[in-house]
Amino acid sequence: MCESFLVSVLIPNYNKVLYLEECLDSVLAQSYSNWECIIVDDHSTDDSWNIIESFSKRNKRFQAYQRPSYLPKGGNVCRKFALSRSKGTHILFLDSDDVLMPFCLAQRIQKIEENQYLDFWAFSTALFQEKVSDAKFLWNIDHEKESDLTRFLRMDALWQTSGAIYERTFLIHLNGLNSSRMFWQDYELHLKALISTENYRKFFDLPPDVFIRDGDKSSLSRSTPFTADIDILKERIEFLEEIINFATENGKDFSPKEFHSIFSFQYFLILQLFLKHGEFSLFKEKWKLYAYQKKISFHAYLKGYYIAAKLKLSNRLKSVTIRPNRKQKIDFPDFLILDKIEIGKHPIKFQS
Repeated sequence: MCESFLVSVLIPNYNKVLYLEECLDSVLAQSYSNWECIIVDDHSTDDSWNIIESFSKRNKRFQAYQRPSYLPKGGNVCRKFALSRSKGTHILFLDSDDVLMPFCLAQRIQKIEENQYLDFWAFSTALFQEKVSDAKFLWNIDHEKESDLTRFLRMDALWQTSGAIYERTFLIHLNGLNSSRMFWQDYELHLKALISTENYRKFFDLPPDVFIRDGDKSSLSRSTPFTADIDILKERIEFLEEIINFATENGKDFSPKEFHSIFSFQYFLILQLFLKHGEFSLFKEKWKLYAYQKKISFHAYLKGYYIAAKLKLSNRLKSVTIRPNRKQKIDFPDFLILDKIEIGKHPIKFQS
């Protein structure tokens, strides 16, 4: 294998002293040697910085930075700063509590060499709790029932932060790292990439090459509740509206199934305004707006209120059964859309 491609591994860190050394050791252990690793610490209050500095002194391929004080705090701020300091032709984002397999970069570069001139390449990853050796489940699997964007739009993400490796020019042009975003940071990046291009390939038939820690409750994206906090809920509703605007600005027309995914996700979220927080007027305002934008039938519009009222009375989301109506499969949102998420449900099939 030719090692002409420089891979930049970009790691933001904040108070991950318990996992940081294992993460950086996994980068150092790569069989593919043409890499640089840029770690940007977000002014941790634990011993993270000492570990980062020790790796930078140990091997010149590690570059240690602290977030400049003139920049705001945040994971994407650190990622963007790391990207500005990187020189690689290909970019891999890595969370500081996750672990690369020793063959990760070699496996990915081999596929990049075989499939050049793409914008990004996506690979299989797996979940673990305490030890990589205890991993039992894949992050997600690929199937041909739906488009990747259809699944991502209902939050059934096929890959996580490190699942994709990006061609540098595409990533910079995409500008998908929102510095003000405090949640769903990688989700936004992947959505914008899928909306912007179809010039990518997946290699989910290969062994998982990144293992993602699934038990760290300090991770904001994993611990922040979907709907319990009304302010967070409103931000997530606004997030989906921004994604739709991004698609419109980039000339992306959603397919009927893609449209149904994001419409269903929107309906699920605004339902919670009423069901969990009693904000019927706000639910009504959003539902009226979405119904108008999506140009749904008046019958479907009324049905939206009927479902909300019935769910409120039952107070149990899954206790309500909606009879299927072929004419309204796309017209009316599926308020149980999140039940279709497959993340963490598929066992790893180890090769004998």
